[in-house]
Amino acid sequence: MVGRSGSGKTTLLKCIYGLEDLAGGQILFKGEPALGPAYHLVPGHPQMSLVSQEYHVLENHTIAENIYDKLPGFTNEEKEKRASRLLKLLELNLLRNTRAKHLSSGQKQRVAIARALAIIPELLLLDEPFSNLDKLLSEKLFSFVLKEVKKNGSSLILITHLAEEALKFADTICVVDEGKILQTGPKWEVYYRPGNTRLAGLLGGFNLVKKEDLLSTSPHKKINKVLFRPDQFIQTPADKADMQVTVTQCTFNGKCFEILSQNKNGNQFLVYTHKPLAVDKSFYFKIRI
Repeated sequence: MVGRSGSGKTTLLKCIYGLEDLAGGQILFKGEPALGPAYHLVPGHPQMSLVSQEYHVLENHTIAENIYDKLPGFTNEEKEKRASRLLKLLELNLLRNTRAKHLSSGQKQRVAIARALAIIPELLLLDEPFSNLDKLLSEKLFSFVLKEVKKNGSSLILITHLAEEALKFADTICVVDEGKILQTGPKWEVYYRPGNTRLAGLLGGFNLVKKEDLLSTSPHKKINKVLFRPDQFIQTPADKADMQVTVTQCTFNGKCFEILSQNKNGNQFLVYTHKPLAVDKSFYFKIRI
C-alpha cells in the first residue's frame, strides 16, 4: 500500500486491524466482519499482527525474555531457537541478557520488531516499522519476513511512502491518495499502466508521448497520447527509432544515468540509460511497449 504521507494509509491499516471504528462500509477477513474498538474490550484482531512505529518492550526484562514473552505454549527449546534466530538477524545476540531499560532507543526499536515477528500470524500488517533502520538491516528484515510469510501461507500488507520499496517487495500494489484507493493490481500493471498521470507520479518518473513527438517512421505513430516510464526508452539506430531527442542534462543516481532531454517541439523527456550521454548531442530512442 503506497502513497504520500497523510494519504490515509495508516488509518486504513488500523481499520483492518480493528483499532479504528468505521464510519461506513465494511471490512471482511475470511468472510467475517473485522470490527473496531466499539465491539471489542481489547482492540485488535486475534489472527492479525500489526507492526508499527509505536514500539512496546518490557523494560525490566532481558532482550531474550522479551521474545519469550511472545511465544506462549512453545517449549523452552523452541523458544530459544526462535529467539536466537531473531537476535542474530537483528544484530542483538551479544545483548540477549541485557535488560531493555539499559538499551538505546534504536536497540529498543529492534527488540520491539523481534517481539512482533516472534510468531507470524495469518495476516501481518507492517506500517513502515523498518524506516529508521539502516538500509542493509532493513533489507535483511524484509527478506526474513517475506520468507516466513510464504512458508506459513500467511498474507502481508506493507505500508510505505517509497515507491521503490513497494515495487521491490510487493506482488500487488494498492495506491492510496487523499483517502481514496486510486488503483490496485499486479505491480507491473500498476507501474507501467497507471490509470492517470497523478497516480503515475506517485510511483516515479514518467513521460507523456504525443503523436507529434514521434518520427514519421515510428510504428506507434497512430497513438494520441501515451504514458511511458523512463526505462521504456531504449537507445537505438536512427532507422529503428521512434523519437529523436537532444540531451540537456546527464546525471548519475547510483544505479543508472538519468537523461533529461527534449525534442524539436521543445517537449521534455526523462530517460534512464546504463552509460552517460553527451549534453547538447542528439540521440535516437525506440519505445518498449
